[in-house]
Amino acid sequence: MFRLAPRGPPPPRPPARGPGRPAPTPGRPPGQGRRAKLRLSKINPLTVTRLSFAFSLCVFVVLLVAVAVLWFVLNSIGVFDSVSDAADTLTDSSASNVRTWLSFGRAMEISLLVGAINVILMTVLATLGTLLYNLCAEMIGGIELTLSDQ
Repeated sequence: MFRLAPRGPPPPRPPARGPGRPAPTPGRPPGQGRRAKLRLSKINPLTVTRLSFAFSLCVFVVLLVAVAVLWFVLNSIGVFDSVSDAADTLTDSSASNVRTWLSFGRAMEISLLVGAINVILMTVLATLGTLLYNLCAEMIGGIELTLSDQ
């Protein structure tokens, strides 16, 4: 099933310069890396759609956790009770029920709605941005990048 290779001396290393290895460029010192100029002329919209959807889902989870933590902190220090008491003092208590608007369930419902809209908008706008970039890159040529190996 599995065979062990016989132990022996390690294979010889290839020479630093030889066949298949380019000679150092005369214009650059031997310790410097190579440089390459590349042009970003097209981006795959489907890839951007998937990536932006995954990123926006992560933002959605962070939003839900942040709202929950913030609500529990504000509730523990008594902010919602103070606001409810002030609203009851200023208005007729039967006319407005502020406590239902300040409940945890209502806060999470609103953050779920805002988060879902955010996921849809981020995904659609990133995809539209990709399509617009591809159209502009066809006319102008894209973005030039210079990469270096150091």
